[in-house]
Amino acid sequence: MSNANESPLLMVGWDFHQTPVELRERLAFSPEKVKEALSLMRKEGLLSEGVIISTCNRSEIYGVTGAALTGKDPIEAVTEFVANYHGIPRPEVNGYGYRFSGTDAARHLLRVTSGMESLALGEHQIIGQVREAFRLASGAGATRSVLHRLFQKALETGKRVRSETGLSSKPISIPGVAMELSEKIYENLAPRKFLILGAGETSSIFFDLLIARGATNIEVTNRTFTRAEELCKRGGKPVAWEELNSRLAHADIVVSATSSATPVISFEAAKAAVAQRRGQPLFFLDLGIPRNVDPRIADLNNAFLYAVDDLQEIAERNRQERQKELGPALEILEEELEEFLSWFGSLAVVPTVASLRQKFESIREADFDRHLEKMTHIAKEDREKIRLMAQAMVKSLLRRPTEAIKDEPDPGRRLDRAEAARHLFDLDVKPKE
Repeated sequence: MSNANESPLLMVGWDFHQTPVELRERLAFSPEKVKEALSLMRKEGLLSEGVIISTCNRSEIYGVTGAALTGKDPIEAVTEFVANYHGIPRPEVNGYGYRFSGTDAARHLLRVTSGMESLALGEHQIIGQVREAFRLASGAGATRSVLHRLFQKALETGKRVRSETGLSSKPISIPGVAMELSEKIYENLAPRKFLILGAGETSSIFFDLLIARGATNIEVTNRTFTRAEELCKRGGKPVAWEELNSRLAHADIVVSATSSATPVISFEAAKAAVAQRRGQPLFFLDLGIPRNVDPRIADLNNAFLYAVDDLQEIAERNRQERQKELGPALEILEEELEEFLSWFGSLAVVPTVASLRQKFESIREADFDRHLEKMTHIAKEDREKIRLMAQAMVKSLLRRPTEAIKDEPDPGRRLDRAEAARHLFDLDVKPKE
């Protein structure tokens, strides 16, 4: 790729690493605002194509510079647009975030999509968020050849990192570790019975993980019954809080994640439930802080208790295992990045025009000259004149396509035309030896 400062590819962003949550919230884009902002930037000539990734942890704009930025600093112009769009003072926006262009911009997107820039190293939700951001931009007509190829490459890289390394294989969130532990207790969770206490974020995440694994026997209880009902709209059955103790014996695994300051499952209630199960084990996953389950329950026969401290130890081990996979993941990233950069570099005007001329000349030499040499009834001097006429004809045929690529003022359109030429004339297909 050309010098980063000269490259039409850019990105500006703000994430959890260096931007306070209060500012990130103000910089966030809803789906409607994504479409509006992309439309405005393209209309004003700031970007010829663009994609906006906006999540709770980051807001990032990727783009190819537009015609209006010729002779200007494109990154400064896009940053100023973001500040004005959200009504935030420019110095406040400039004080945080990061800006990349060229190779660095492409590499950053691949890192983001692979989970290397996530709050939890290797988390897998980001690949779906990147895919949705690309879908939204494409649906709004804001992407063309460059960002289409770049985001496809980013998604391919994310998939390879997840399938070929262990960067995302071991959970490091408390709900994820609890689910991993559940799968070790019971290999097949689908037929097992679960009782979930609480309907907050942690319970909701664990609930969704259960649903994704095919579990259907799920009961949810919460002090506010309507919140249990709301969670169970995705599956499961809401249970009144007053029925908690009576439902313990019916569960194989009890998961508690309430905000109670005191245990909500007493030793006596657990002892009675275990007795009713007639030798069938009962597992408690206490995800609450402070503890939701009386720690003495761990001393009961056929009762097994895992608290947050136990799960955090597993999470830390998993986190260290993920760190070991960062090296192989980076190797995949650089391999995929090099492939994109090779394609992107070929779109530069000079290489494309040179390849186009070489292609036409090779056709002339392979077909016209070969047949001309066989026309021995024509004098050698005349054959040379005909050859020169053919060379002039090739130059004449290429004059307009060459000018259309070289003289296009919009960097995005210029790249599109170069890509079209390379595709139409098979400029990237190596000749057979």
